[in-house]
Amino acid sequence: MSCRRSEDLSQPPTAQFVESIATTVRGQSGSADVEAVVLRTVARRSDSIDLPDVLELRSLLDVDGEQADTLEEQVTSIISAIEAELAGWDRREVAA
Repeated sequence: MSCRRSEDLSQPPTAQFVESIATTVRGQSGSADVEAVVLRTVARRSDSIDLPDVLELRSLLDVDGEQADTLEEQVTSIISAIEAELAGWDRREVAA
């Protein structure tokens, strides 16, 4: 894990941010990988998440997209899972 801070994502995702990700997913052909799109977008928004972090997050995320009624709810769930995982990383780094 590289140096990262969850405070980059400390504000709840805005409706505009969620909608922009949902629009990106809708604009991709076929079955877009929603988790991948959300991870890429969150990584671009944060200065402290780099490619190895994105790959590690991808392997750790466990989001059930079937429970979400809308794409926006699915995006919000994925962002929440990313925030929770990053908070765990921060706690481990502080303890080290």
